[in-house]
Amino acid sequence: MNGVHEFAARPLVLTEDLSPSAVEAFLRVRGWQQIQHRDGLFSIWESVAQDASVMLPYNNSYRDFKARLRDALYTIADVYKIKTGEDLALEIASARSDILLLRADQETLDGSIPLSEAQNLLAGVKLMLTAAACSAIRPRASNRGRRPSAVNEFMTEEVRMGHTMRGSFVLTIFARHDESRTEELPAPASNGDRTIQAGAASARERSDGLTASQPEKLAPTSAEQAILGTYTRRVMTTLASGLEAACELLADSPEVELDDAIQRGASEELIRSLGTMTVHPGIRALDMSFRWSPIQPRPDVASRVIVRRPNPQRIERIREDLRAQPVVEQDDLLGHVIRLERAEGRTGVVVIDGHLGRTRRRVKMRLSGQDYRTAIRAHDEQRAILARGTVTLENRSWWLTGAVTVRLPLE
Repeated sequence: MNGVHEFAARPLVLTEDLSPSAVEAFLRVRGWQQIQHRDGLFSIWESVAQDASVMLPYNNSYRDFKARLRDALYTIADVYKIKTGEDLALEIASARSDILLLRADQETLDGSIPLSEAQNLLAGVKLMLTAAACSAIRPRASNRGRRPSAVNEFMTEEVRMGHTMRGSFVLTIFARHDESRTEELPAPASNGDRTIQAGAASARERSDGLTASQPEKLAPTSAEQAILGTYTRRVMTTLASGLEAACELLADSPEVELDDAIQRGASEELIRSLGTMTVHPGIRALDMSFRWSPIQPRPDVASRVIVRRPNPQRIERIREDLRAQPVVEQDDLLGHVIRLERAEGRTGVVVIDGHLGRTRRRVKMRLSGQDYRTAIRAHDEQRAILARGTVTLENRSWWLTGAVTVRLPLE
């Protein structure tokens, strides 16, 4: 019996479920300064703006560790007027993570749900996040075939499940921002929260033909800063906009075009995930809320999406329509050459700032021969260039790979 009790589910305990490193990240993001530090023992943080300080303990083998950590947490809660418990835990966790709160809206007598329904919710959440991760790289009607490695890495390394929250049945999904994997992605300016409810410098080739001059390194312009972000934020914003588009597709009289919904993140897999999570007859709706980490600009997407239990026949019809869409084997990137680099040999790296469908990205590609000379011409004449290939995410950069071709439009 002791063994069963030891590993039984338990309620949220702040001093056990919030680590000092998580609290430290929260303080840093909120502008607190570390004024004293003893490695492995404690640190003292101060906020002049809030007229407050906290002592953060590190060594949990000390008998007063929990008491000191509790004092720090209560001070934070008092300073920011946050209720202790779940609200405080979510606020601290969101310092480095975007959070999805998925609530299954249904009648329940004691807050419990059937085990089969819980399995469906977890399976659906995994499929839904995977679909958004694929669409964040390449919006397509269906993501059949081998997934990009970035998708598998995101699902394995960055996605975590936290404590379930009170209020029917609420799943807490954390999508962690890894600052070491910053990528060139659009970060829309904020227009406030919304709730959706529905059913460069000249670079020329040298005379030896081997090297292109490097443009002078300047401070990022506002346009350049606007496209800095992380893959995690791109996935989560794609999920929010894709869910919004899915709601419109599943409405009795949809007004959204299928192509537009796809560009916003809707896919056959995303629609299938909603069917999986709402298959249980007791579910009235899926209520999904997003909490955005402050380390990235707040995106201009829905902060809450309510998916009413869709008609199963409607789900199948939309899935069939999406599966019937032609599979685009290559991507078209239209934009301007902003950088030219010539490595050893006859192959150079070209960077294009352009659009993939409605998505703006900076994409690198390796070109040689006439293709590289075309890129030089486009750069010197400040003309748009059209590149075709397969977009992939490698480490921190987007690349156009495969049989890459480039040409100047209208020629």
